[in-house]
Amino acid sequence: MLTVLVWTLVALVAAAAVVLVASAASGGGLRGAGFLADLRAGVSARRHPDAEDAAAARAAEIEPVDVRLDEFLRATAVDDDGYLQVDEVRDVLTKARDRAVHSVQHLGGRSA
Repeated sequence: MLTVLVWTLVALVAAAAVVLVASAASGGGLRGAGFLADLRAGVSARRHPDAEDAAAARAAEIEPVDVRLDEFLRATAVDDDGYLQVDEVRDVLTKARDRAVHSVQHLGGRSA
């Protein structure tokens, strides 16, 4: 039981260290700006759900934008090459198949 308590305390200290490092990395320092301010705002929102309801009401007031899918795709189309090139994928798959066949043949030679 003592071991569990010790490891729980170690985990809590590690979590606190992560929060402090994240706060320092976000440029907030230890004065409550940045990460710690966001953390406090999140905790206060959980304690006071009225603020969350107000944010939801503001979001509901925003007018949605209705665009047909084909119009959206035409507007966001790019002329660059795709992320995957068919020739590259074919070459990689061919090499993988050849390695697999070679490995299976090599294993078959050992067992005989």
